[in-house]
Amino acid sequence: MIALSELSEKFGARIIGDGSVKVQGIVSDSRMIKGGELFAACKGAISDGTLFAKDAERLGAAAVITDKEIEGLTVPQVIVDDITSRLGPVSSFVYGEPSAELKLTSVTGTNGKTTVAYLSEAIFKAAGFSSGFIGTINYRFCGTEREASHTTPVADVLQGMLSEMVECGTEYCVMEVSSHALDQRRVDGSLFDVKVFTNLTPEHLDYHKDMSRYFESKVRLFTDKSLSKRRSISVVNIDGEYGVKLADIIGNKGHQGVVTYSLSNDANIFPESWDVTLDGIEAVVDTPGGHLSIKSALIGEHNLHNILAAIGVGLSYGLDIEDIEKGINELKCVPGRLESVSNDKGINAFVDYAHTPDALERTLKVLKELDCGRLITVFGCGGDRDKEKRPVMGASAARLSDVAIVTSDNPRGEEPGSIIDDVVKGIVDVLPFDMEEPGKGGYITELDREKAIEVAVSIAQAGDTLLIAGKGHEDYQIIGAEKTSFDDRVVLGNFLRDK
Repeated sequence: MIALSELSEKFGARIIGDGSVKVQGIVSDSRMIKGGELFAACKGAISDGTLFAKDAERLGAAAVITDKEIEGLTVPQVIVDDITSRLGPVSSFVYGEPSAELKLTSVTGTNGKTTVAYLSEAIFKAAGFSSGFIGTINYRFCGTEREASHTTPVADVLQGMLSEMVECGTEYCVMEVSSHALDQRRVDGSLFDVKVFTNLTPEHLDYHKDMSRYFESKVRLFTDKSLSKRRSISVVNIDGEYGVKLADIIGNKGHQGVVTYSLSNDANIFPESWDVTLDGIEAVVDTPGGHLSIKSALIGEHNLHNILAAIGVGLSYGLDIEDIEKGINELKCVPGRLESVSNDKGINAFVDYAHTPDALERTLKVLKELDCGRLITVFGCGGDRDKEKRPVMGASAARLSDVAIVTSDNPRGEEPGSIIDDVVKGIVDVLPFDMEEPGKGGYITELDREKAIEVAVSIAQAGDTLLIAGKGHEDYQIIGAEKTSFDDRVVLGNFLRDK
């Protein structure tokens, strides 16, 4: 527990009331108050936390921290200059600066974050260390698993989880860090040992407005010294223009070590040879620490990139080559990332999270290059999100698929039909699919995602490849304000079984 006077001393805060009051945690959502916590009254994009301060007091908050005095409270108040930007450091301090006690790895980039994080976690476990994971699919540590509310949780929740990890003996933690989290300072107060940059392609432009701002949000992770331990290493993919730019920025600003990876031989980590098949990836990888022999069940050249990133993480911690190999080779799949759906119909069926133009194009190219019959793709675009990517994804799907079925993803508050219309605008020189002449290919529109998957299965024959893209591991669909149960893997599996 920590006294309010200690917060005053650390952050130059003004105390209204009894500074000797102690708090046992910090919470920014009044509904999560259990009793004895410090309530952080932050102003968000939608709501103002000061409006819920009295609710927090009623539920048992021991004190409130805010940036303006709130009238009518009887519990002490801690006044700081800007609670929204201070929430991370304050939370870290309240919980005893837990990231300093962990080997903490961050993974950022448009695509590949989850897979790199899974591979890194597998390496830590192969080396015999207890490991925590914070990311898009879930949060897990010390035998527990929690639903992920965000890819990167809000600062007070994040620091609380890191504190729990320390208490239960976790040694390493890997976390996905989104651009939103960096822009909103959710990871402030965290000290990273290793930081990974996977790539940057158009995404979240409804939020960031342009690629320059999107890139700058990522750069901060690597250049803000308040996010680094005394010795930290950046692992950077230089097969894209933004990775090359980032490596130059880190070097020119005199920041600590940079480890580069690439499919060519002008990086610190690169494959001397590799082969990608439906059975996975085999590669011999050259690194400063020696050669690695990779036999991974993951599919696709993009996953070779992810494997190289994870090798960079392992080497940055000085782990043995054998443990790095073992961790990578033993990871059988990442949920919803080119995850195979088994069937006895001879159809190569996959579910993938690809929901950006670059991710969808790369996934389609991977499957196309494996030359496994016709490629039938079901995909959609989320509502209330970047509209510019919709026709781009439509163009890629129609160009690279033999049959492209455009359907709903998570339409949220938008009309599903208008989203599909936006996608179809990108489909040119491709005719609608004719069930009477299936060999000609084409595109189909179907509002109902379940029916779209059913149509895809009805078209597929033995030897064909079927891809359901966009939702991956998600087990829900959001239509309007309603969140209903829906898992592509389950729906696809059922239709394949009944085919």
